Amino acid sequence: MKSEVEPTVSLISYTPNPERVVAAAARACWSNRSVQELYATLSDYDVSRVLRKVIVRGHTSVLEHAQFTFALSGVSRVLTHQLVRHRMASYSQVSQQRISQADSAYSIPPAFRDDAVLRRKYEQWMDDARELYAFLLQHGVPKGSARYVLPAAWETRIVVTMNARSLFNLIAQRACGAEDWEFRIVATRMQQELLSVAPRIFQFAGPPCKTTHQCPETGASDACGRARAFAAGMQLREFELHRI
Repeated sequence: MKSEVEPTVSLISYTPNPERVVAAAARACWSNRSVQELYATLSDYDVSRVLRKVIVRGHTSVLEHAQFTFALSGVSRVLTHQLVRHRMASYSQVSQQRISQADSAYSIPPAFRDDAVLRRKYEQWMDDARELYAFLLQHGVPKGSARYVLPAAWETRIVVTMNARSLFNLIAQRACGAEDWEFRIVATRMQQELLSVAPRIFQFAGPPCKTTHQCPETGASDACGRARAFAAGMQLREFELHRI
């Protein structure tokens, strides 16, 4: 039986030609031509130019016309509790009330993944929870009640659909170096998937230190190295050179 899981991110569906859809919607705001004509006749150069213009100027409502659906697996309930706080989205998650969790795995945080003593205690705790869960099921307790003994690190799967504007917000917050390790991995992999189908849109997405050269986390106790560099008055480029 496996114990540790690794986050997996798969882009399973998206609006066809999302860049052209967004560009045509934006161009329609200042054109007398029909949206159908704009969609059919905009050149690739025009699509790139319009996308850059609206995103850089902050006219990002047009990004909502492009939808993207992801399947996330090997993630913990900790992550999905955070994920559903991004409210402009649709979610479908595996039900612990209907599906047995007796054979499911769990996430192991890097903070103690390589510490033999801490990891052993953690895994014992998880094994005890699994054993108690199985014991409850064997004694006729419904899955919906037995799930109350499962830790938040327990493995889950979820399907999420978001528009491009919401994804910009998710990536800005969750790919930040001050974010928890698991969501940072997922957000980074989501952007990688998005860059493969809509690079002219999502090249502009990222944490604020990369997109605006500002950091909202400079006073946070768990801020990353970039945040501390900003707090010290260093430019991001200077920080990167300092690391080399």
